[in-house]
Amino acid sequence: MDELTRYRMRVLAVVAVSLFAALLARLWYLQVITTEQAAAVAEQNVIREIRVPAPRGRILDVQGRVLVGNRITTVVTINRRELEQADLDEERRHLMLTRIAVEVNRAGNDLLKTDDIEAALADPAYGLYDDVPVAFDVGEDLLVYFGERSEYFPGVRVVDSTVRSYLYGDLASHLLGWVGPLNDTEYRSRRPPEGKDYALRDEIGKAGIELLFEDDLRGEAGSRVVEVDRLGRIVRERDDLFEAPVPGDDVVLSIDIDLQYLAETELERTIFAAREREPERDDDTEEEPPDYEAPGGAIVVLAPDTGDVLAMASYPSYDPNESIGGFGVARWAELNDPANDLPMFNRAIQGEYAPGSTFKLFTAHAAWHEGVFGTGRVKPADEPWDDPGYYVLQSCSGADEEAVEAGGCMFRNAGSKPYEQVDLPRSLTVSSDVFYYTIGESIYINADHNETGIQDAAEDYGFGLRSGITLPFEQDGYLPTPDKRMARHQDNPTAFPYGDWYPGDNVNVAIGQGDVLVTPVQLANAYATFANGGTLRSPNVVSSVRTREGEEVRAFGPRQVATVDLDPEFRAQVLAGLSGVTSEEQGTAYWAFNSEATGGTYFPVEQVPIAGKTGTAEVRGKADTSLFVAFGPAGDPGITVAAVIEEAGFGSQVAAPLVARLLEAALVEGVEEAPTAAVSYARSVALPLCVDWYEWITGDDSLGRLAGSDPTGDPTSGPVLDADGRVRVRGEVVDCTELLARVADALEVLETGT
Repeated sequence: MDELTRYRMRVLAVVAVSLFAALLARLWYLQVITTEQAAAVAEQNVIREIRVPAPRGRILDVQGRVLVGNRITTVVTINRRELEQADLDEERRHLMLTRIAVEVNRAGNDLLKTDDIEAALADPAYGLYDDVPVAFDVGEDLLVYFGERSEYFPGVRVVDSTVRSYLYGDLASHLLGWVGPLNDTEYRSRRPPEGKDYALRDEIGKAGIELLFEDDLRGEAGSRVVEVDRLGRIVRERDDLFEAPVPGDDVVLSIDIDLQYLAETELERTIFAAREREPERDDDTEEEPPDYEAPGGAIVVLAPDTGDVLAMASYPSYDPNESIGGFGVARWAELNDPANDLPMFNRAIQGEYAPGSTFKLFTAHAAWHEGVFGTGRVKPADEPWDDPGYYVLQSCSGADEEAVEAGGCMFRNAGSKPYEQVDLPRSLTVSSDVFYYTIGESIYINADHNETGIQDAAEDYGFGLRSGITLPFEQDGYLPTPDKRMARHQDNPTAFPYGDWYPGDNVNVAIGQGDVLVTPVQLANAYATFANGGTLRSPNVVSSVRTREGEEVRAFGPRQVATVDLDPEFRAQVLAGLSGVTSEEQGTAYWAFNSEATGGTYFPVEQVPIAGKTGTAEVRGKADTSLFVAFGPAGDPGITVAAVIEEAGFGSQVAAPLVARLLEAALVEGVEEAPTAAVSYARSVALPLCVDWYEWITGDDSLGRLAGSDPTGDPTSGPVLDADGRVRVRGEVVDCTELLARVADALEVLETGT
């Protein structure tokens, strides 16, 4: 072999070795250096993470009883991916969805339409591998039905899911609020705490405590992991990668659910009784008086020493359990329809009403602390004088009687009733309007006085401002002044054509009429401020936030806003006058606390004195608004109650008896235990069986077969009636003797109105 050939062979060998070395180096790089990276990429191609929502925290009352929790519900779901893979044509797909709707409706659930299912499947909030819920609270028989026919219903499952549960039904619904699916606007605007990020279709608080304490009640979502093949089909679930969700914290309220039940029961009873009353005709006019429509009302119960809300009721109400899966369009419209009296409207914090004579306390405060008593027409506070039943403005003095009547110069007591020997205490006891008309004009026209002294005093007690209660959507009421009226006129002269302020306007303000507006919670809080000696607080609905294990996250103590300057002598005189409202025969609420004839009670005011004030606010074209606010025991108050009943008549006849009954139970007799929704349902189901049982034990032997019944039978079946008069319904036991006695009492109330 010549030298050239050898050289070429050596070069070829070097090239071959180099290529082989490069190949080995590449293989070593791919198999050793990038093994972990390649494995991660490969795993990413087959791993899919599915989000698992966290259970919300519970809401408990002050005694630790669960008001809102979570329950397991049976849900029909459809998996989008499996439905697509079934490759159904449009006709077969529509037929399948129609059959699903028919079976759900046949099971007795709320009406489900094919369009509803299509809308759920088209919801972009759900991922490709998510099971999309289409029907909630279905019977377990559907599990068998769809399970046995899986080939006809691809992707359809009946599974258990966790949903919100309001254990007392519609009780305290305006306080508790409700939850619903997160919408696009909320998704963009909400800023949740770290670890609690939102996904579309997550449940979120929409009102009440559920909304205001959303960040606390919301938990941290978990995740489940599945492996899928290259076609996207699920191969298996990776239990080793499962991350459990973390439940939200519990919120403990200041509310006592038993007192809440009492307040709501008495409020509803009062409203229905008011609707049955005949309007009283005024002999001085031929006009037909408006009917007592009584569309709604509210009660607020506060602890004056702490500002805690012990109960808060608004009527009409709604059941937040209806929100599970979202309110239907028709039901949502019904709940927010003024023609249906706005069941979702929380009148306790959103309703704005003229306070009527309940406002006189604050007019008296202004007169005392502004030095109005003893000047001009206003007599000294402790000097009795005769109230003739009417008042003529000083600017109208000298005009003849006809001109006075026609010119709006004369203001009268209710029914033009005169009162003898009226001083400050008696003015409150008998509710003399003339006494306060005199103050209202004098404080405005006397240059030595602050012309807005009444409004300023009312503001010191919290009127015209939001109370700061721990609930959303509170309104602030309105305190009219000359400057506000002019500003309104200048901003919108069409809506407010008059910008001037006259002495007659101040006269109306003095008795809580005109443009004065307050909310029930403001009214209760103002009287609580007077009752506790002058400390204005923001009402608390929540006492603490705790972990599920009971560890306190944070507590809410009394929140002082301001201190009202209360002269001790003034407070003593006013307290005497307010106590006379319930204890003296001429007191406007005397019969509410000393008779059952008009729905009141025989309250032991000698042992437990009650201070209170009636109010009757005129509403143009409608019946009067009925108001009453009270606190007791008068010397050492532990409870303040304010009641407002729309279009129901005089405060002494409607609101006062309501508060009297509530205070009797709260301070004297004791409060009945509130029934859960399950107990209420059991009672309604048991009633006809209990009637049969009563007929049997009183002589009708048609139920003689009960003698051989087994009272130890399955407690979850039912309804089952045993011979001892006990009915078992879904695990609840109803005693027929107690139930029939309760019904008899209710019927007596309906028949007699007491």
